[in-house]
Amino acid sequence: QWYQRRVQEFQTFQHYFKRINLSTMNSLQVCCGEFIRMILFLLNFIFWAAGGAILGIGIFVRVSIGKLPDANVSEDTLNSASVFLIVLGCVVFVIGLLGCCGSLTQNRCMLLLYFTLVTIIFLVEIVLAIIIYVKKDSVEEIFTNEFKDCMSSYYNDTATECKDIVDTFQATLKCCGANSPDDWKEESTNPPPTCCVEAESCTFETAYKDGCVPLIENFVGSNTQYIGFGVLTIAVIQLLGMLFACYLRTYILKRDEYEPYTV
Repeated sequence: QWYQRRVQEFQTFQHYFKRINLSTMNSLQVCCGEFIRMILFLLNFIFWAAGGAILGIGIFVRVSIGKLPDANVSEDTLNSASVFLIVLGCVVFVIGLLGCCGSLTQNRCMLLLYFTLVTIIFLVEIVLAIIIYVKKDSVEEIFTNEFKDCMSSYYNDTATECKDIVDTFQATLKCCGANSPDDWKEESTNPPPTCCVEAESCTFETAYKDGCVPLIENFVGSNTQYIGFGVLTIAVIQLLGMLFACYLRTYILKRDEYEPYTV
């Protein structure tokens, strides 16, 4: 009985000490934790809304294939683009929803899952960026060779995908051939209709003067700072999301040492 009383007294003292620590924690840590919780919620609400918008656009493009007469791209290209938008929209929507619900309900499991998914995506983006930067010359060469291979198969009735890819690039970018319109002289006496403004009477004299590969290189080169700024902005947002989720989960764990927590 004496031992049990000593244990009860110690537990009472320990609980009282924790309550004192909780009161000191409330002064700054609770305020900071609640502030970060709201920031994380607002940040992921924007992502959740953006994911829903991307998903809606992808579904709209999917159901509207064949009903867009003014589109400069083929149905196969629209089909691939719609699938990409739907997948991207679903990923952004789910991650944003996890961040919103995890921060709003203070659910540790949701926050951990959110942190894990964002970390995986962030690491994949870093790996891809390094590969593209290190092998940028190889990427350019591969793209040029693939484009020329599609040009060689352009008039083959079984290679409809290559025809659609070439037509999409030429009609959208207003270019002709891989490096110049002369590339088509090896394939036909006249360039394809997508090389000209007047598709019905397309000749090498009336074709677009720029090749598609140099046009893409010039676009990327002249907009490098904007592309870099966009990539850096996305990376910073992802880092903030990971840091906020990690801090909020740590705050909840520390708070639950003093107050019972229910999931």
